[in-house]
Amino acid sequence: MTNSDSSLGGAASLASFVEREHATWQSPIVDTAIFGTSSARDIAARIDEFCSERLGSRIARARFYAVSVGCVAGVELEDGRSVVVKAQHGRRSRDYLEACFEIRRHLVREDFPCPAPLAGPVRMGAAWATAETLDERGAHGDASRAEDRRELASTLARLVELARPFATHPALSAAWFTSIPEGRVWPRPHSPLFDFEATAHGAAWIDEIAAEARSIRHEAAGERVVGHFDWRIEHVRFDEGRIVTSFDWDSLHAELEPVMVGANMHGFKADWQRADIVCVPTLDELRAFLADYETARGRAFDRSERATLTASLVYALAYTARCNHASSTIEEGGNGDFRPLLRAHGRALLRSGL
Repeated sequence: MTNSDSSLGGAASLASFVEREHATWQSPIVDTAIFGTSSARDIAARIDEFCSERLGSRIARARFYAVSVGCVAGVELEDGRSVVVKAQHGRRSRDYLEACFEIRRHLVREDFPCPAPLAGPVRMGAAWATAETLDERGAHGDASRAEDRRELASTLARLVELARPFATHPALSAAWFTSIPEGRVWPRPHSPLFDFEATAHGAAWIDEIAAEARSIRHEAAGERVVGHFDWRIEHVRFDEGRIVTSFDWDSLHAELEPVMVGANMHGFKADWQRADIVCVPTLDELRAFLADYETARGRAFDRSERATLTASLVYALAYTARCNHASSTIEEGGNGDFRPLLRAHGRALLRSGL
């Protein structure tokens, strides 16, 4: 440990993890957007300060640091607890993040498989910071396996049922499919990694399919529920065939159930951290996920709900395809590229359904 690192104490190990994560990126653009700096030492110091002030204990050692839409640190504290600290963009409201914690506390009381919230949201500069228990139970799944797919779909249906009391919560907004203002096709991309305006060339066909899908929102049907809008295999862990924990709980919305299911169907197989699984579903796998969900909820969607669900599915496929188009990390036709699926089936799905 250098003299400059000694003042960090146990957080110096976190700075090392931050540096390793940065080495996997062309530029630490997400960290800079969230923390206002790319300095590993400064980022570690801020997270350590949050732990000291909000959890009452400083970092003893780091377990991991990962960057996606937000920045997530797994740490062991000096008092022996293992926690996860998440820093994310400050555009979201405090009320929204507090509502997510309120719902998750309810789910924990009902023995739903998710980590318990501990602290936050509080400002960390311009960002929001939260903490939860570090839950390392279980192993990764593969939604290409029918049994993992069924468990993923049925656990989502259980979440919807347990969260019904919160469906009218004033802090929960609708999802992109219904909430984007008239005249726009896309929301602000979920990550600074994707610049839709700068990559507009060649993307018109994707934009057109997305606009056609969104036009159906005026006839959208279904019951309003609370749903997790990034419910995919990457964000759950399995033990003996059952999901024992789940992640990314800043993705809750109050939305029509068919919209929620369609959005989640498109990417249920995706795990962007692994190269050993196929991320893009086939049409048969999409149909199978829907059948699994309908079985778990105890009834099938009616015709108008199915039309809503299919439009939401196609819009979600188009959004991820648009991210693929804006990215230089996935070659067209490679694993994780949704453009071939959208090109082959997007318009047909809107015409004829799933």
